[in-house]
Amino acid sequence: MQEHGAGRPPAVVVIRTRPSRPVTIVLAFLTLLWVLSLAGSESAQTSTSGRVAAGVIFGVLILLSVGGWFALNRNRRQLEVGRDAIVSRPAAKNRPPLTLTSGDGDTLRILPKFTLYGKVRQPRLIFLGRGGFILLDGFPLEGGFPLDEVRRACEAQGWRLDGDRSLAVRDVQSWLHRGHSVEAVQLLELFGPFPSAAADGEPHTGLVAGVFEDVGDKLIRSARSSARDAYRRAANAQRAFAGYARSEREIAARMAEADRIEGKARG
Repeated sequence: MQEHGAGRPPAVVVIRTRPSRPVTIVLAFLTLLWVLSLAGSESAQTSTSGRVAAGVIFGVLILLSVGGWFALNRNRRQLEVGRDAIVSRPAAKNRPPLTLTSGDGDTLRILPKFTLYGKVRQPRLIFLGRGGFILLDGFPLEGGFPLDEVRRACEAQGWRLDGDRSLAVRDVQSWLHRGHSVEAVQLLELFGPFPSAAADGEPHTGLVAGVFEDVGDKLIRSARSSARDAYRRAANAQRAFAGYARSEREIAARMAEADRIEGKARG
């Protein structure tokens, strides 16, 4: 869908979030309920004043239900995909938009919904290698952006969506440092494995091991069995990382890290 709004380049493709299906169902049910109640009240009332009062009460309820649907449908987030920038505009007019501009060699990727040990991450559009992303999920009163439409719009505007493993490594590093280890695991599963990559600033620790150890640390108090599984995955990844060491001393240091992580799994 293309819209040529004021102040917007004519080539920009505008995509709106879908109306929330649960909210639409609830409002439709309420509208039908008020219509049936109005019909029943009109037939049950014997006086003109009673019929008028019922008409006013249920008429207002019907207008509120229908008006609520139109208000929610009108105030939806939108994504503006141009050749040089992608803008996410919130439904609330008093909130600033999020703009991600293009750069040389930019590569986009649409990440689908992802679940790890019960932790859910909603779909997002990421700029590989730059750490920037736009959430594509729905909020409580609205649906999400149609992922197929987002992909087609980006491709039509010349954005690359082929992915680059070297850029993904950079994002895994960035997301790990920012504490987004679940998101980092999703990138590892999509673009990895990266068995020889070291965690940034930790030459004796593998990147994959660092990510899963961080996942375990975040789960240890709330889901101990899942945390232990994450620690075991981290220890196995660390042993694989040790296989890329160039000296016996480095092998020993990396294996010591693997034993330390394994100890967390047994603890």
